Amino acid sequence: MELEKFKELHGRFFGKELPEDVTTSEEYEAYIDAIHEDEACYNWATAEKLKAQGFAYESYCCLMMADKVYQSLDEDGEIKYDDPDVIINKWDKGLYGIPVHDGSATMVVINYCPWCGTKLIN
Repeated sequence: MELEKFKELHGRFFGKELPEDVTTSEEYEAYIDAIHEDEACYNWATAEKLKAQGFAYESYCCLMMADKVYQSLDEDGEIKYDDPDVIINKWDKGLYGIPVHDGSATMVVINYCPWCGTKLIN
């Protein structure tokens, strides 16, 4: 899908309560497929979401890392330790880690981004 077409559809579909006839339409399905299968569409939509939330995504190695770190934070910007959907954390000292969901704050420290392979600076 062309990015401009995706942006148009994003404006029509994103963040809205949509009736079933819309969510089952070919146009909506193409929009959803573009988010998951087209890197340019995914990157644009993710950057827009993070910008709207005031999250400084530009300081991360890739948008996927920024998005996953953003998803690991609660509404106060604190790490959600007890959320099993969290797959990566970033600590104040610049450490990144994959949480071990065993009820504690245990993590496996990582040195490279799992999505783009960039060395993570501590």
